[in-house]
Amino acid sequence: MPFFLIVVFSVGKHPKEIKIMNENNKNNNKQETAPREVPRDLPELEEVDVATALSHQNLSWAHGFMDAYSVGETLWLDGMHIQKVTEDTVRCIAVVDHGFCFTALMMMKTAFEAANIELELAPYTLVIPYRAIEEVASSVSTPGLEVA
Repeated sequence: MPFFLIVVFSVGKHPKEIKIMNENNKNNNKQETAPREVPRDLPELEEVDVATALSHQNLSWAHGFMDAYSVGETLWLDGMHIQKVTEDTVRCIAVVDHGFCFTALMMMKTAFEAANIELELAPYTLVIPYRAIEEVASSVSTPGLEVA
């Protein structure tokens, strides 16, 4: 089964987050030895990714972001940080060095461009090293009745 992303942008007066669901992301979970660079290492999107990025819902989210945020305000999304620079320009401040995040950034770039909003990348975007979340086994037992 091919890798693909389904991106659902929140719609409303103040968009807060992007929910990105990832299916069959076997190849993109590995961090490469050398850090990636933006925009050089942004992936070419598959047809389904382009269709999702250009959906009415995602274009509405892009316009909603521009309407709800003032110049200079920032928004941290799953793996990327964006900032409204002008009334028609957004800047990606940072992106996590992970294939999932780079694909999501390319989808966002596609959506903003289709909405006639410029997404600035180089030289502004910092690539943040990916750190896997490790589950820590809890050694704390559940509290019980104390006997005196």
